[in-house]
Amino acid sequence: MATCDDVRKRRCVMSGYTEGPIQGARVLVVDDEPTNLNLLETVLSRVGYQIALFMRGQDALAAAGEFAPDVILLDIRMPGLDGYEVCSRLKADVKTRGVPVIFMSGLTSGDDIAAGFNAGGVDFVTKPVHQLELLARLNMHVRLFRAYNSLAEQHQALRELEKYRDTLVHMVVHDMRSPLQSILGHLQLIEQSAGDRLGKDDRLCLSQAIGATRRLSRLTSEIIDVNRLETRCMSVHARPLALLPLVNRLVTSEIVCTRGHQIALAVGVDCPLLEADPLLLERILMNLLDNAIKYSPDGTTVTVGAAPDPHGVRVWVQNQGVGVPEEHQQRIFQKFTTLHQDDGLREKSSGLGLAFCKLAVEAQGGKIGVENPPEGGCRFWFVVPSMDVS
Repeated sequence: MATCDDVRKRRCVMSGYTEGPIQGARVLVVDDEPTNLNLLETVLSRVGYQIALFMRGQDALAAAGEFAPDVILLDIRMPGLDGYEVCSRLKADVKTRGVPVIFMSGLTSGDDIAAGFNAGGVDFVTKPVHQLELLARLNMHVRLFRAYNSLAEQHQALRELEKYRDTLVHMVVHDMRSPLQSILGHLQLIEQSAGDRLGKDDRLCLSQAIGATRRLSRLTSEIIDVNRLETRCMSVHARPLALLPLVNRLVTSEIVCTRGHQIALAVGVDCPLLEADPLLLERILMNLLDNAIKYSPDGTTVTVGAAPDPHGVRVWVQNQGVGVPEEHQQRIFQKFTTLHQDDGLREKSSGLGLAFCKLAVEAQGGKIGVENPPEGGCRFWFVVPSMDVS
């Protein structure tokens, strides 16, 4: 004995419509002609769509949110609100803005069709309606709508998982800081108290252990600080700041390891006072200097420069190494992004330093970027407000 589904499928095949609707798909139909509504009800119910019929746009708008359609068939010429206005209001409602609207009309001029698309419609069916064409278009738009919603749900689920992952990583890394500081402190005490009594190989191993612990400690700080900047939990204390003394103090200290490279300064005498957080600015410059030195050929010079900018002060750090390909110049500031190099200059990187710089600059109302200057090399730059910019 044939089931209802078998009969429905047989009718679809006989009519030339071989792909049935998605299970439970809902169609909201708005048309002021009873004859058209009866015909559409017959055609759509026959293939299994759930239908809601309305003769007035106002009634359809009132019911659309609760009915939750997968697609809307909308006449243009109707008393009261016409189809264009109904569509515009549907797109203005958060509950229905994503639902595809297919216009049905005997109006076939280019201007009429364009007006429908401008109002938010996704398709246009001319009257009298051809049944197979209508079913094919409905099926396509329902599937696209369902696929879009599925992707949106998956995207939201991924965002929740990322949030959970970041929270877990933050907790673990935060708990690592104290043990790392303890390990580093004890290693340094051993170096101070017993270093002279150790053999050459033992001193080298101890030095390497101290260096590795420092790098790991710095990595934990970077992870925590990037997270704090992303979640806007890091306080920014901007104040008037002269750049040149800060750079001089930084490049002459042991914080930045030059590895034999020369650091030149090109800070203009007319460089105005910055409006910046001194601690964040120092860390930005330290990261950019470390990055520039890391990717510099031996015996070359790294330049730190600054000059007035329409938006404040433009600061740059430039080396004489390989430039960053244009297609990677935005991606390089994303977390955990590192670019492959075959020149032997590369050291292992966490991919967090430049991400921190971007977040720290933007937290102070600035912007950051990278460019390959005509004279060669690679130049990282950032712009921060100055006292001369209101």
